[in-house]
Amino acid sequence: MREGNSVLYKRIFKLLTDFSSLLILIVVFAFFTIVNIFYGNDFLTMSNISVIVNQSCFLAVIGIAQALAILTGGINLSIGSVMAFSTVLWGRMLMSSGSQVHYLIPTLLIIATGMFIGMVNGLLITKLKMPPFIATFAVMYACRGMAWVALGKKVIYNLSQQFRYWGTGIIENFNGFMLTVPMVIVLVLLILTSFILKRTTFGRNIYFTGANPIAAKFSGIPTDRIIILVYVLSTGLAAFAGLLYGARLNSFEPGMATKAHFEGITVALIGGFAMSGGFGNIWGVLCGAVIVSAIYNGMNILGVSSELQTLVMGTVIILSVAFNQLLVRWNMALRNELDEGEADNEKPESFRRA
Repeated sequence: MREGNSVLYKRIFKLLTDFSSLLILIVVFAFFTIVNIFYGNDFLTMSNISVIVNQSCFLAVIGIAQALAILTGGINLSIGSVMAFSTVLWGRMLMSSGSQVHYLIPTLLIIATGMFIGMVNGLLITKLKMPPFIATFAVMYACRGMAWVALGKKVIYNLSQQFRYWGTGIIENFNGFMLTVPMVIVLVLLILTSFILKRTTFGRNIYFTGANPIAAKFSGIPTDRIIILVYVLSTGLAAFAGLLYGARLNSFEPGMATKAHFEGITVALIGGFAMSGGFGNIWGVLCGAVIVSAIYNGMNILGVSSELQTLVMGTVIILSVAFNQLLVRWNMALRNELDEGEADNEKPESFRRA
């Protein structure tokens, strides 16, 4: 009986740790709601929640890109520079006064450029055996340099309104909550990524490769191919994030998104991904993005200075990531214990007694 209760408690606690990012999100919203009440501000209004969710869309895309790399036990530091280089390279075709080609052509060229750079990342890691940190760090500098060479100190601005709709368009107003095009795009991306990771052999191989690359290789999984494809997807998503970023700001320039790789890491870690690889739920990225956006939004409403915001954000990130990573370790330990318990229960009675 005690053993049964113990297993039940472990299952309940594991369920709570599965939703650790959601718990942090609730705490953040509760904190800023209470603090803003004391200052006479409304935090939990439909319009403000709409602003928070809309601002988190860009963070969610780079969070997904970074989470895919982290799942393999790697990292992608080239995200921001790829956003800049790919959009600067083809961005003139998206200007309202530029070439008369359909905006989908440069859009596809930008994403294809990102995917090609992702393949370079993957080849450096798998064929030249470079650590992911070093490989993507080198590509980061190379892409940022090429962006400056390609455009110099100029800025590509006044983009096509058809293109800008994908970054700023409003679909419906629900009592103050604006359902925007970026929200729908991110939702579709999350559904597709979740399906790939949970329902396909490729997705399961990504988890296996990240959790134990040696065992995965000996099991017949083409780990090198998996890693290359993951970086192709990750960096392709980075280029796509650059499109959304530019559509929102109405410009492309070589110095854009210099902190995007760090923001992606923050969102992924707060979202429950483990840097060791092989663990994480892609829906946690959405929670991580909303958490970061809500913290900035809450501080802006309170009138916190930009300097103090940097200090507060750094502290909050440390606390959130430390708490979430602790829950991740507990979750992994509980999962192993429960799996071992189920394996013992499947053994014959005589074997268990022995």
